[in-house]
Amino acid sequence: MNAPTTLTEIFDGLRGLDRTITYLEGEDRERVVPFAQLHARALGLLHHLQAMGARPGDTLILFLNNNEQFVDAFWAGILGGIVPVPVAVGISDEHRRKLLRIARQLGNPFLYTDRKSYERIAQFSQKDAAAEPFPIPRERVFLADQVVDVSRAGRPRAASPADLAFIQFSSGSTSDPKGVQLTHGNLVANTLGAIQAARLRPDDVSLSWMPLTHDMGLIGLHIFMLTAGMNVLQMPTDLFVRRPLLWMQAASRHRASVLCSPNFGYRHYLKVLGERATDGLDLARVRIIFNGAEPISASLAEEFLDRLAPAGLRRGAMYPVYGLAEASVAVSFPEPLAP
Repeated sequence: MNAPTTLTEIFDGLRGLDRTITYLEGEDRERVVPFAQLHARALGLLHHLQAMGARPGDTLILFLNNNEQFVDAFWAGILGGIVPVPVAVGISDEHRRKLLRIARQLGNPFLYTDRKSYERIAQFSQKDAAAEPFPIPRERVFLADQVVDVSRAGRPRAASPADLAFIQFSSGSTSDPKGVQLTHGNLVANTLGAIQAARLRPDDVSLSWMPLTHDMGLIGLHIFMLTAGMNVLQMPTDLFVRRPLLWMQAASRHRASVLCSPNFGYRHYLKVLGERATDGLDLARVRIIFNGAEPISASLAEEFLDRLAPAGLRRGAMYPVYGLAEASVAVSFPEPLAP
């Protein structure tokens, strides 16, 4: 079988896999979506986007906190040749200004968001002296709250490797955010290379709390993992921030083998864990914990490994990596399970 050359081919191929994406919503709450259902829902959402007038080459800002809504919309755009543009909702005025700057850069984008976020950003653009009027007309705003039926499939578009897949924007914290334009060819090459380098396998199980608006969360812990054909677990970032101990509890319960965190996450987890015992945790199946997206503290990584060794976490599981958005995401990976 020939290797895929576009994200569309990758996503179409998932329909035949007996695999799921599980959205963790709390300690005992989760929603399991088979890959075939994920594909059907993306096509159903594509129908609504096309009914609004979205066409191949149009940009679609994804401004959503809900992981399930985000994933559905991301793949709907990919299937239809509509270019997703992930933007973090956040809680600060700077996050809102970033959305407005990006919308103006894109020219005439569509926006997919929820009603509460839309009302907040619209009100902000009216009252903020530094902001101009809201740059996206209401007829190009699609509210996730309005989606009640995805039974009618949209019209997918065959992509080529040179086609623009989506745009990954920088933080924009010190200047106007800069959009990295990633083609299908860019993303597929990076994905297949990363799967080979990290030796990701269909029998792996991944668990991530990384935000899907970040390249490591979206490409590294979503696209890579789906393409490798494994079961995928997605935890809300704000749930990890509020209750970090749920991260390892979920990893133990679901027998996860691939995890991820930047430096901040290890420190946050250890601070909340404190002197608690790790009894009841079984992390023996974990073989890779991607460590990137921030400068890596070797001493903190060692402390994390020491603290969770009684739960069966292998010392070689810590997997420090380097990447950047301009390279899709992944640049340098070590040998898996190497010291």
